[in-house]
Amino acid sequence: MRKKLLHAMLLLSFIAAFILPTFVSGSFQIRADTYLARPVKPPKPPKPTKTNVDIRNIPSGGTVYSEVLVIAEAAGTFDAVVYQIDSGSEYSMSRVGSTERFHASWDTTTVSAGMHTVTVKAKDSVGTAVASDAVEVTVVTSFQWELYYEIDYMSGHEPSQAVLDYLAGYWEGHAVKVWFLINDTVSDPTPGDGYISSTDFWAIEYNSNDVWMYDDRSFGGADPKYTLPEKWMLYGTWDENSNVGGYTYVTLDGKDCLGGNYIFIADAMIDNWEGANSIPDDGGEVIVVGHEAGHSAGVAVVRGRSEKYDPDVYSIMSYMRLENAKHIAPCWYYSKEYWSTANLDYYG
Repeated sequence: MRKKLLHAMLLLSFIAAFILPTFVSGSFQIRADTYLARPVKPPKPPKPTKTNVDIRNIPSGGTVYSEVLVIAEAAGTFDAVVYQIDSGSEYSMSRVGSTERFHASWDTTTVSAGMHTVTVKAKDSVGTAVASDAVEVTVVTSFQWELYYEIDYMSGHEPSQAVLDYLAGYWEGHAVKVWFLINDTVSDPTPGDGYISSTDFWAIEYNSNDVWMYDDRSFGGADPKYTLPEKWMLYGTWDENSNVGGYTYVTLDGKDCLGGNYIFIADAMIDNWEGANSIPDDGGEVIVVGHEAGHSAGVAVVRGRSEKYDPDVYSIMSYMRLENAKHIAPCWYYSKEYWSTANLDYYG
């Protein structure tokens, strides 16, 4: 098996026009940047003439545990959206803000372990289903996988506990136990330039990445380990590219992102973007940390030597944008298409 090291670097736009800040991927040989002009929203898609429903965050064949968030898109003409487990009772779903996304929380402990069907329906004023979607899932009674994130941070940039709690809760619904250890306060080796260069990043990793549950130390990038259950994350200030909100070093096999480790979160950049766009609940931080944590578990679609961003604008795996950071709050999610690319077998 031939493994290639990909240093992911996000392109926010394929045109040098008005763009959003990003977080993400490219090749270890090059770094292709785009710069922030002003954030813009993409044009809204035309409204469909036919009512449709699409379960957005649970792939068919997925594994669920505890309480799992159910997110569905419902578009067209309807009066209510409900979900149903197998042939049981129907339960209302609530619209997320002014989006076409609807959400509910399903307590999987109310059913037996094993295969079940989740159905979401859009209904008219007399209760007739005018559109529906269904997925088959496996309900389990214990965690199937575990991940450990050691987080070191620069002074003034300690992670938001609410963000970590949300992400841990979301992954729990998919049977993944996530542990976060907020560990050392670190310093910028070159404070005069105002950002964390790749040299700074690896110097901090060399000095601060500790052995917690597994020895994932790379010794400054000399001996990287990408598929261990333990990951290292640095909360810092800015990247050299002020449009980058974070990145993860990942390893590829062809077009498959096997896993990743050594994560940078440009917390000052994220805070600045959140403030400029009145984003509540640390929505930008949820998106960047969730996006990079996803990469560390192999969640990615790769085209060539770069990441292809999720076309679902509300997904954590899309660009950092108002749709997923602000308008979907507080129901952030991974789209089913991207979540299904995770390589969780390393962490069982």
